[in-house]
Amino acid sequence: MRGMWARVAVMLAALTASLAVPVAASAAPAVSWAPCIEEPLAGYQCSTYEVPLDHDLPRGATTTIALARRPAGDPARRIGTVFVNPGGPGGAGRGLVTSAAALLGPEVLARFDVVGFDPRGIGASDPIQCFATDAEAEALLDRMTGVPVTPEQIGETLRANYEYTEGCKRTAGPLLTHMSTLNVAKDLDLLRQAVGDAKLTFVGKSYGTLIGATYANLFPGSVRAIILDGSVDPAQRTGARLANKFARAGGFEIALRGFLTECDRAGLNCAFAGNARAKFERLRDRLRQGPVTSPSLGTVTLDDLVGFTGRMLYDVAAFAEAAQTLQFVHDEIFGDPMVLQVPGPKPLPQAPPVRGWLPDAYSYTSNDAFFAVNCADAPLPREPARYPGFAAAFEAVYPTFGRAEAFSEVGCANWPPVDERYAGPWNRRTAQPILVVNPTFDPATRYEFAVQMTRRLGNARLLTLDGFGHTSDHSVCVDAWYARYLLHGEVPPVGSRCAQDRPPFPAV
Repeated sequence: MRGMWARVAVMLAALTASLAVPVAASAAPAVSWAPCIEEPLAGYQCSTYEVPLDHDLPRGATTTIALARRPAGDPARRIGTVFVNPGGPGGAGRGLVTSAAALLGPEVLARFDVVGFDPRGIGASDPIQCFATDAEAEALLDRMTGVPVTPEQIGETLRANYEYTEGCKRTAGPLLTHMSTLNVAKDLDLLRQAVGDAKLTFVGKSYGTLIGATYANLFPGSVRAIILDGSVDPAQRTGARLANKFARAGGFEIALRGFLTECDRAGLNCAFAGNARAKFERLRDRLRQGPVTSPSLGTVTLDDLVGFTGRMLYDVAAFAEAAQTLQFVHDEIFGDPMVLQVPGPKPLPQAPPVRGWLPDAYSYTSNDAFFAVNCADAPLPREPARYPGFAAAFEAVYPTFGRAEAFSEVGCANWPPVDERYAGPWNRRTAQPILVVNPTFDPATRYEFAVQMTRRLGNARLLTLDGFGHTSDHSVCVDAWYARYLLHGEVPPVGSRCAQDRPPFPAV
């Protein structure tokens, strides 16, 4: 027996050694870190790194990647670097170092540097810019309707999207056609070498899961540990984007139905309870007929309702307050019809432009990058006139979110052709399994996408979070598996599920 335990000890030591990240001999120059000078990143380390604009021309023009680092808390026991990405596309990632404690937990932070990076063209990384000023971008954005219903709304939305893309062609420069996820994954491999890691440790959320899946299939031998949280279906997203948009609309509808069901189940703890689904549908169908004004709300549109509802489904902690807002709006709109003509304040919060971390004169880099990446990654029909038909078909199945999803990337219809894209294969086997995590009621990356991601990858394990919100949150169970996987390479047993510790509607 003593000999058996000795052999086990040797095996465990070998496994631990395989999960360490030795310093890599690399042709890539090392990153040079210095204290960050931007106030939101005060106390962290920052750097910039040059990568080829076109990876097929490694000695040609370059573009700059901006990074931020939180050093490991216990340098003597440091394993390596965890690269993190928040998604988007268009999301600036450097700021994730400031919330690393919530993302990774103390055990991981002690053993790893955490590096957030703004992917090419985003945030502080030579940001892409389709217009000279905010005013030029806003002039077109203001002409677009998120959920266009009338012929006038549809026509103006199509024209404004077309003009937006033409503005990108005129102004954005050569970076515009080098924004694909293929290039981001290649950038990431250079960054991995530049921090001295022989293999990549990466946590990608939402769109970041496509970065991780692409990397794993380009560089399967360079994977140490990859967590994909809130997964896309990589094959559908890159090979059948229109079908993927339809499926995304379904994900939002599933999450909405779950919200409304939990609301009724919560009773007095949910302000919108009492046949919540019927009330929501009545509200939506009324606004589909046209805007409504009231003393307290001002003008409320279908765009307001769909946008507000979609955003609140991202965060289970927002559910209770969102239910109060929906009940207030419902009462106002279906109250005394004699008072529905007097303007007033609007309670439905609007989403501001994403400004990243720099106080820049231009605020819409994130919006520009969203199109630049998605239009590069996924072919969509090139005829704008076909999109109203797609919207009608989507809406017939998914009445709340179908129309919005069908129109959300119509700007790709006249996007310049891009040859640099990766669309599979997705099944190259990595030495270490990839950990896929997904909530069952994730609106933007529906649970079925995670199932497909796990099936398509050559070596992956799915951890299910029974809960709400976009990507995993509010779960000690998920946090524990993050740590066990990143530190020791341990994956949960097949079929493992975690509970969400925060109920959708806590008792008052």
